[in-house]
Amino acid sequence: MQDRKHVAWLYGQLPELVRDGVLDAEAAERLHRRFGAVELSGRNRAVILFGILGAALIGGGIILLLAHNWEDLSRATRTVLSFIPLLAGQALCGWTLLRRADSTAWREGAGTFLTLAIGSSIALVAQTYHLGGSFEDFLLTWALLGLPVAYLMDATLPALLYLVAIVTWAGLYLGGFWHRSDARLLSYWGLLALVMPWWLLQMREGRYRSKVALFGWTLALTLPIGFFFSMERFSLGHGWQIWQSAFWTTLFLAGEKWWGEAASSRQRPLQTVGALGAVALALSLTFEDLWRLHDGDSAGGAGLVLVVGWLIASLALLGDALRRGAVAQTLLGALPLVAIISFFLVKASPWAAVALMNLYVFGLGVGVLAAGLRSHRLGTMNAGMMILSALILCRFFDADIGFVARGVTFILIGAGFLAANLLMLRKRGAAQ
Repeated sequence: MQDRKHVAWLYGQLPELVRDGVLDAEAAERLHRRFGAVELSGRNRAVILFGILGAALIGGGIILLLAHNWEDLSRATRTVLSFIPLLAGQALCGWTLLRRADSTAWREGAGTFLTLAIGSSIALVAQTYHLGGSFEDFLLTWALLGLPVAYLMDATLPALLYLVAIVTWAGLYLGGFWHRSDARLLSYWGLLALVMPWWLLQMREGRYRSKVALFGWTLALTLPIGFFFSMERFSLGHGWQIWQSAFWTTLFLAGEKWWGEAASSRQRPLQTVGALGAVALALSLTFEDLWRLHDGDSAGGAGLVLVVGWLIASLALLGDALRRGAVAQTLLGALPLVAIISFFLVKASPWAAVALMNLYVFGLGVGVLAAGLRSHRLGTMNAGMMILSALILCRFFDADIGFVARGVTFILIGAGFLAANLLMLRKRGAAQ
């Protein structure tokens, strides 16, 4: 407990030491890697969570109180009442910055309350004056007005609400993509760029902090949705296999490059989601039907720029992984190259593309398994075995094989898992 307090105190001093030039950013990052992440104590975490919950409940209660007999009030009264939550939220944030700036619970609670107050004020004023507009217009306005709260209060929840709001807006606005111009289909990325500096500022104080990881998980879960909405029209014929593989591998390789030394899986959002997406895509491409699936328009100028950008990013990160000698990362990161080769092979023979993808997934599983055995990492070894098992199961369900043979295969796969894990645990015990 005492050591954790000392490390937490040191982490609290690092931003000031970096600003004053006593330490550079690299030295601060090395200290973070040396001591690892310091989790909040149960008491502090509870204070922050209850502060956020309290702000949300107060905001919701105010909305319900205003909704009571709302139609019986005059327009002037409704206008005044519409702005009271907003003014109260601004006053609370101002007081917090002056008196409780060092309290995470106060900053998070006040920021959450003000963000909710902004949304309620917009909705109430629009309803009072019958301003009209669609739900996606309301979401976009709320998101843009609430984003500065995340920067001003250094609060996490307003930033997370912004991510959820813009991806919901993208689904509503870009859902009717046939009405949208080429450039407007990429508007999600411009909105996303507005919140990324907040994340970078948090990473300057430690890329393994809980705030960074929480934002990373929200980004990793919402980014694929926004990506596919904006790319739905730009399928490049049946080249969707290429840009999807570039997207998933970029997520994975970026996570491994900048968060590869994370102490736990909770601090590895990008690589976790990216790896799952890439492996799932690779397995799906071992079926011939997926190579015959192609529809949509060819990419326009803006869409083509986005496709090329993701490809360049994935290949650049692949080159970096190759230089670092990261075998498992290199194997998974090679998926876009395999997809490109298969894209040209499928024109001559769909079976050739399917065979190549099967060989790739098999090699990926073997390579990851071998990397886990060499590094004595149980998780990496199990990941390789799961990839191989998934490939075998795909082929069994794809072929006309009896239930007895399938049952025996399942038993053998399970026995292999148990034997490999027991062997690894024995090696670890002998090494200790």
